[in-house]
Amino acid sequence: MVNRMLEQGGPDPGGTTPEQRTLYRSVLAGLLVFGVLAVLLYLTFKSQTGLPFTPKTMVKVSFGNVHSLRVNDDVRENSRRIGRVSEQSITGNDALITLEIDGTRPVYGNATAQIWDVSALATKFVEFNPGTPDAGPLGDKVVPAKGNTDSSDLNQVLNIFDPATRDATSTTLRQFGGGFVGHGEDFQAALGSAPALLKNLGTVSVDLASQRFDLPDVLRSGDALSVSLHGREARIASLEQRVDATMQALSVDGGKPLADTLDKAPGTLSTVRPALDSLNAPLADTQATMTDLQPGAKSLGDATPDARAFLRDSVPVADQVPDVADQAEPEVSDLADTVSDARPVVPRVTDAIAYLETPLQVLKPYAPELAQMIVRLNSFVSEGTEPNKRFARLNIIADAGTVTSGVVGSGPNYRQQVYAKPGDTAKKRMTGVLPDAIGVPVGDHK
Repeated sequence: MVNRMLEQGGPDPGGTTPEQRTLYRSVLAGLLVFGVLAVLLYLTFKSQTGLPFTPKTMVKVSFGNVHSLRVNDDVRENSRRIGRVSEQSITGNDALITLEIDGTRPVYGNATAQIWDVSALATKFVEFNPGTPDAGPLGDKVVPAKGNTDSSDLNQVLNIFDPATRDATSTTLRQFGGGFVGHGEDFQAALGSAPALLKNLGTVSVDLASQRFDLPDVLRSGDALSVSLHGREARIASLEQRVDATMQALSVDGGKPLADTLDKAPGTLSTVRPALDSLNAPLADTQATMTDLQPGAKSLGDATPDARAFLRDSVPVADQVPDVADQAEPEVSDLADTVSDARPVVPRVTDAIAYLETPLQVLKPYAPELAQMIVRLNSFVSEGTEPNKRFARLNIIADAGTVTSGVVGSGPNYRQQVYAKPGDTAKKRMTGVLPDAIGVPVGDHK
């Protein structure tokens, strides 16, 4: 009967209706959901301070400076998280930090703590060392600041640079950040191409490490370059300013003129290319010419020091030239008069030289014999050892012709060559043979 009434939607013996029971179930489910959410929220917030419902070990540590260390920052041992910073306070000139370490852990009297940086963004954590048992338990004592290491802020690290360097670094960072504004897509594209760039960087690194690449020599060259640029900072700064002005001129009107020029560049290059190709032959000739000129240029360079020395040494001589000219002027005047007086004689001398041409042509083949005759004449009259006294020496040489002319006679079948041919005299002296001086029958002479 009751089941039938419930199925028909009628009241049950308790007096509750189906709508009331549905509402009751909904409220109960809602309370259950809120309870679960409350537990999750509690666990979520509590997890930031460590595992809930677990024992804690509290340690007080003193520091001279903690900088940006905050409550809930990590406490680590060998860089592994073991707890958190639960409280901070000031005691005199030191900062008193309460460390909440998970679990029950022994802490000894020689315990130490250091404040380290998580990153360059000033996030800190406490590196804790619980000490060794031989020092005894720490108890409620405070770990003294003299054994701890204070925080080193980034500003202190940058203080090692001089003010000019810090200002330049700050300007660089601002310019770098401003340059990245609006270039997120470009930066993303660069990151996308990073694998290929890293591969190329690996290839470059391998080439740099190769024995064929003399990296020490490159470094020495770089050092020499930096030394040569030392003292030219003002010129380099001026050059940079001019380059900046040039780049600003190129970027006028948003870079539209430059963009238009670049758009027309392919066609211009296509037109210019044949002209450049036609220059290859003249350039090859120029190369050959310069190659031919290289030895002369080198010789000119080698002769330059001597020429410089000649020009330098000739200055005193050139200064004396006017004096020499003044002293020679009378003699030059007399010589001019002499030349004027000798002018009528010149035609007759010319005629005499013309008349002498025929006998000189005849005597030309006997030039060696004439020279030897002059030498022998000098020897002929050069005998004697007393000063201002010379004697002549005369040797009579009888050849075969002299002998046979006295014995055989000089008939019509014999004749002597009285006038020797050019060179025969020297030949007879060298060989000792006198063929031209012997009488030879006329019929057999050739």
